[in-house]
Amino acid sequence: MGTAKATKAADKSQVCRKLVQALQKLYGKSVPVIEQPVLETMLFGVCLEDNRWDQAETSLKSLIGSYFDLNEIRVSSISELAVALAPLKDAEWKGLRIRAILRFVFESTYTYDFEKLRRQTQEQAVKSLKKVRELSPFVRDFILQEILGSHIVCLDSSMFKASRWLGLVPLAMDQTEAAEFLKGGLRKSEVSEFCHLLRCLSTDPQYSARLSEQPDAEFTMDDVMDRLTELQNPKKKAPRPVAEPVRVEKSAAVVKKPVVEKPVVEKARVPEKGKEKEKTVPAGKPVASKAAKAVPVVAASKSGAVAPKKASGTESMKSVKEAPKGLKGKPAPGKPKK
Repeated sequence: MGTAKATKAADKSQVCRKLVQALQKLYGKSVPVIEQPVLETMLFGVCLEDNRWDQAETSLKSLIGSYFDLNEIRVSSISELAVALAPLKDAEWKGLRIRAILRFVFESTYTYDFEKLRRQTQEQAVKSLKKVRELSPFVRDFILQEILGSHIVCLDSSMFKASRWLGLVPLAMDQTEAAEFLKGGLRKSEVSEFCHLLRCLSTDPQYSARLSEQPDAEFTMDDVMDRLTELQNPKKKAPRPVAEPVRVEKSAAVVKKPVVEKPVVEKARVPEKGKEKEKTVPAGKPVASKAAKAVPVVAASKSGAVAPKKASGTESMKSVKEAPKGLKGKPAPGKPKK
């Protein structure tokens, strides 16, 4: 696997050209140009960092239109500026940088005109821009590229992460070293288009989240086009682990059946013709004797008269024994003779 030092300038140029051609199919060949005074260009560079070109233009117009003039913006608080820049990423940090630029220009010229930067050399301009507090390297390089036309590759954080993910720059390099590394593969006339297309890719909502991830391996410029193709394909989901079937072990213990208790049977003695006979009666059930069963039931007739009681067997025998002798053998009155 090749290293950064072993990569030749011709190989860098060829890879960068192929990448530009591939990105032109996605985002077009037209490169936007900013035609603003130096001060507005500096403010636009702050809005452009880690954001799309159209978002930066809209937010800068909204910021300037929300205040009376640039002097009112200079004396405003950072939270107030962040409200006007809310759609942009890191709006509060951008409000701080915009206010720092306005204060620097006003304190050095007592106006809001910084056109003298166009007449300076690149070395002088770098010294002047270093005096601005909270000015990021991207904004400084963007101003030098747009105002002076310097041969500089300006990378913000999103573009730097995308370069590492694609394999354009080695993982060991920081942002400043990566910009110098890519500069060797681009001509001065190719820098603006390359930076614009790389910015379009890094801020594209379809790819920005994946490009911000840390690469899982070291890639080189030989892998750039393959990585771009992989980026455009949907990310494969990791297969879900297959759960092993749960084994139910049979218990060795024997399940005992519940024991049903039988009802206790009591033995009751019921007299029958002078003899005692044992009879099985369920527990709790009253025992009825024959004498109790023989008790006649007095039934009331409809007229209210009570029916005569039927004599039991013993009583009838007594009546026969106690009957007068003259009546023995004669049938009872009212009964037919056999």
